[in-house]
Amino acid sequence: MYPTPWQKKLLWNAITSLSLLVTASIVIFTLYVATQVVAFLQPLLLPVAVAGVFAYLLEPLVSWLTRKKLPRILAVIIVFGAFVLGGALLVLGVVPSIYTESVKFSSALPGYVERGWAAIDDFLEQNVASIPQIGGNPVPSPASTSTPESVQTPGPGLAPGIENPKRGLMRLQNNPYLLQSFQYFQDQLPTLVQRTWALAQTSLTGVFGVFGFMVGLLIVPIYLFFFLKESPRIAESWSNYLPLRRSELKDEVVTVLTEINGYLINFFRGQLVVAAINGILLAIGLSIVGLQFGFLIGLGFAFFGIIPYAGYIVCYIPAILIAFAQFNDWVHPLWVTIIFFLIVAQIDGLVTTPRI
Repeated sequence: MYPTPWQKKLLWNAITSLSLLVTASIVIFTLYVATQVVAFLQPLLLPVAVAGVFAYLLEPLVSWLTRKKLPRILAVIIVFGAFVLGGALLVLGVVPSIYTESVKFSSALPGYVERGWAAIDDFLEQNVASIPQIGGNPVPSPASTSTPESVQTPGPGLAPGIENPKRGLMRLQNNPYLLQSFQYFQDQLPTLVQRTWALAQTSLTGVFGVFGFMVGLLIVPIYLFFFLKESPRIAESWSNYLPLRRSELKDEVVTVLTEINGYLINFFRGQLVVAAINGILLAIGLSIVGLQFGFLIGLGFAFFGIIPYAGYIVCYIPAILIAFAQFNDWVHPLWVTIIFFLIVAQIDGLVTTPRI
């Protein structure tokens, strides 16, 4: 009998595999085309996305005013005007501080790097004998290494009070692996910020362009006003654009998407408020401790804190490094840790998040 059961099974497996391959190819091609289209239209889509986010945040205020018997257009004008005025005042008050703090940070960064390497060298100077050897001879004890290279003489161009940043590394000359690793990081670290800034400038120029970026910023208020004004009509008619015919399936999909949208809106609004409160608390706490650039760190926390745990990860590391470099002790880094995890985090978990 032809085909045999085994041949039928093999044929169906081959057809299934071919179907999966074709489906995967179509999905990959569709995603590729979509990413290319989005990349090409990014200068137009970004203002729409930003305006949509602001509309999500301001819609409750408009709805509240309409419940107070105000016409929707008047409520939109009031909320929109207050938002534009508040944004202008915020920019005028915050941008100069951000610029000043950024200039101070860029000026102080080389000194922080210098102090950091000096601290590493001090640690190596005191603990060099206990560092395990990797393919080398045992490191002689500090008492037996009285060579001219080990004399602590200030190097040219170093900050006052900072000794030669290579003296600790010279003590590791019998361990070429550790010496090479420390030397590489010492050579590369000072240029890391410059390369990061150059990459950001290149990305900004290549993706948006200065002109496109400025035009996008000017278009955002127009989109925002439109979204606020037409929000009820958009909420009623968006389901008409789903590529599904009228059926129970479409009604179910609309219901599910509406529920998901409601949960996402509430989560985003609450997370934005929580991140802003935590950023303000963090900036105040770091300023009380005397940490430089506490305002910038708090601002970064308010931005990255929208993503759960991202604010702590992104902002704690630079804060603790700045505390080490600025004060050269263990007390202030301990205070920074307490502010992050015992004050801000506890207020967030016990007060802010449960009430919002």
